[in-house]
Amino acid sequence: MNLLKTYYHYISDPEKSLQELLEQRAFKQALWGYGIATVSWVLFFNIASGISVPAFIFKLLALFALELTAGYFLASLCGLFLDFMDVKISPAELFILIGISGCVKGLLIAFALIAAVLPFSGLALLAPFALLLVCVLQLVYLTQAIAHIYQTSAGKALGAWLFSLVPITMAFILIGIFFIWGISLLF
Repeated sequence: MNLLKTYYHYISDPEKSLQELLEQRAFKQALWGYGIATVSWVLFFNIASGISVPAFIFKLLALFALELTAGYFLASLCGLFLDFMDVKISPAELFILIGISGCVKGLLIAFALIAAVLPFSGLALLAPFALLLVCVLQLVYLTQAIAHIYQTSAGKALGAWLFSLVPITMAFILIGIFFIWGISLLF
C-alpha cells in the first residue's frame, strides 16, 4: 500500500515527491524500482523463449545483482562529478533516484508483450530501438530530476550521468573482450 501511496503522491507533485523520497532515503522504494527493472529485462529477453523456472529465477537473481551493482557505481561516479562541479549531493540519494527510475524500464514489458502477441508483424526487429528508447527515456528522466531537485543546469546533470556511464561501459567492453578471448582459447 505504501508503494501505491508513493506513486499517487508522485503523480500529483513529482518534484515534491522525489524530494521527500530522497530526504527519507527511501531504500525500499529504490529496491522496488530495481526489481521492476530486473523483471522488465528478463521478460523482454525471454518472453517467447519458453525459459524454464530455474533458469528464470537464476536470471532474475543475477540481473538484480547486476542492477544493484550498476546503481552503486552510477550513483558514486555521478556524485563524484557533481561534487567536482560544486553541487552538494549524496550518492545515497542518487542510488535511490536511479532505483526509482527503474520503473521507466517497465515499458520493456509492454513492448515485449506486444512483440510476443504479434509475431508476424515484424516488431521483433524493433527490439534494439525499443531498448535504445527506454535507455534514453531513463537518462532524460534522471537528468531532469537532478536539474530540478538540486537547482543545477541540465548540462551539468547530463554531463554527470554521461561521466558515470563511461567507466561502466568500458568495464563491460573489457569483460566482453576477455570473455570472447577466453572462449577462443578453448577452441
